[in-house]
Amino acid sequence: MTLQTPASFNPELATWLSQQGISLALSTYRANRLIFLGVDHSQTLRVHERLYDRPMGLFTSGQSLWMAGRSHLWRFDNLLAPGQHHDGADRLYTPAASFLTGEVNAHELVLTAEGAPLFVNTVFSCLAELTPGCSFRPVWQPPFIDALKPEDRCHLNGVALKNGEITWATACSAGNTPTSWRNTRQEGGVVVHIPTGSITTRGLTMPHSPRWYQDKLWLLNSGTGELGWIEQERFQPLCTLPGFVRGLAFAGGCAVVGLSKLRSPQFTGLPLEESLQTSGQPKGCCGIRVIDLASGNVLHSLDLPEPIDELFDLAVLENCRQPKALGLVDDAIDCLVKLPQQDNLVRIKPSIPSGTPHQGPAVERLGLPQPTPADGTAVHYQRVFQLTEATLAPFASLTYPSLAPGSAAWRKLKGELLGIAANQNGTLVGLALAECTPEGNARLVSLCVSPPQRRQGIGTRLIAHLSVFLTQQSQTSLSVSYQAPHRQPGPLDRLLPRLGWSPPRQTFLLLEGQAAQLASMNWPERFLFPAGYQLVPWRADYADVAAQFPAGDNLTAAMQSSQLEAQASLALLHHGNVVGWVLVDRTSANATRISSLFVAKGHRPRGQALTLLVHAFRQQHAAGIPIARAAVAPHSQAMLRLVDRHLGAHLKSVTSARSSQLTLKTAGAQQR
Repeated sequence: MTLQTPASFNPELATWLSQQGISLALSTYRANRLIFLGVDHSQTLRVHERLYDRPMGLFTSGQSLWMAGRSHLWRFDNLLAPGQHHDGADRLYTPAASFLTGEVNAHELVLTAEGAPLFVNTVFSCLAELTPGCSFRPVWQPPFIDALKPEDRCHLNGVALKNGEITWATACSAGNTPTSWRNTRQEGGVVVHIPTGSITTRGLTMPHSPRWYQDKLWLLNSGTGELGWIEQERFQPLCTLPGFVRGLAFAGGCAVVGLSKLRSPQFTGLPLEESLQTSGQPKGCCGIRVIDLASGNVLHSLDLPEPIDELFDLAVLENCRQPKALGLVDDAIDCLVKLPQQDNLVRIKPSIPSGTPHQGPAVERLGLPQPTPADGTAVHYQRVFQLTEATLAPFASLTYPSLAPGSAAWRKLKGELLGIAANQNGTLVGLALAECTPEGNARLVSLCVSPPQRRQGIGTRLIAHLSVFLTQQSQTSLSVSYQAPHRQPGPLDRLLPRLGWSPPRQTFLLLEGQAAQLASMNWPERFLFPAGYQLVPWRADYADVAAQFPAGDNLTAAMQSSQLEAQASLALLHHGNVVGWVLVDRTSANATRISSLFVAKGHRPRGQALTLLVHAFRQQHAAGIPIARAAVAPHSQAMLRLVDRHLGAHLKSVTSARSSQLTLKTAGAQQR
């Protein structure tokens, strides 16, 4: 299995690898690949890959390569003796052992002085080792973490050895609450001295890949794109690179650094984002850079092709020219055997078993990522963190109601925006977004699925995944307000009760019409005001008199609104006394909202309220404001009757505003 030619690379990279006598191993968890970079006999760069499920941290020890995967630690052993070759390779790695840890998001791993694997258990915020009878045994936690819980509190991600001893760890924050690091990604990162538990460096932005080399502690300040070292408890940058830097190794006085592209939503709101925009590379690069430690100059570069857009870790394979690995799905892994004290590999010819083999279904090879069907129908759901107006803009077409930049819905947002994205064959086909609050009361602000993918259950799964996600983000409730056809069930009316939400209830009847059409109604001519009644423009001093009428708690706020449209707000007087009114708010350049309509008892001859409304519509039309809206509360029975009997036929739309709520603790328990 061979990766296509790199998108671009410096031709001297192959020469440098050959001169150093090294090759490289790279891991990428989004593309599920373990990649090897080497050089053949003609000094040509060679790229070799194998598929594994979510490869992350890499560590070399002698003739073995260790790798952290989705739920396993893997050990690859070299089957070739020095000077021996197989299919052009001078090192042939085979997956010799795997250890089940569970999906603990093991970011990095090292071998202790005793040769035992120790890994960064990011989900449980600890360093852990393998032990029989358990998934893992925690051996160290940062002093600011007070419990062993699967809450990814500080995003512990890196570990460094000094002279073979475990000495430093990096984390994205010093927080002690579930996923609190996400709120302090800028300058919240720390370096912790493991033997003493002290924080030696603060103010980092998503630090990764701590490494001890040439008597210095080096690391990558990923959120700024910088390579540097720690000196007197401060980060000293050496150079800035065009990508989210992660994965660091050294050879011959040079650093080899892995780069990832910025992608929404994981890497947003970071200083790196702004610097890449300024440089004309808004997404950055995915590949490797070789940097001269003496000058900080980039000596060699390589960019990887799609579908690879990120690298997690890299390792230098010393005394190795062209490495390869056995794959999990070809017959070589079953048929090639290495015997002790014998250099040549032995190929076994598989025998055909007697009888009828394989009484059950075929078993997938352990460690392979879940395949995507050839027709591209599989839908994958991915968590979305901290969207900004800029990073959401390319996906605004998949938001409903629209959260396009500058939209009214976007301007109303105050809290952190989280969500779930649905991807099909590499294309975004659905998006569910929620606004979170410090009090834990989240609000569903957008749900949209592309038309070709509708009626496939994607919307249902988006909300189900979102409820679990928000529970893990310490949100305790999720509410939604939406519109549906009047007196008809909408999609959410059917979907939400199936997911345990409260029965949707109507909060308002929403009316919208064209002022020109509404102004043409002949009610004022049919229902003339009796003698003694007079219609006049609304004045601020009428508010005190009108407030004495029992017209509802929302009336005072409407009369004191600073948005009242003077030309359309009218008062009905009887012998000079206020007995009714219609108040109209200006909500935008081309629209108004009727905030209050009232006629006092004893002053309600037939058609009085209708006549009052039409006069307001005519005033609005004369003022050149085309759209008129109103929201009618369910308890406003008189207004509801007016809409059903008279006004509804003249409106452009009549919809129902409804709301529902989900208690997330219950939802989380159900999902578990």
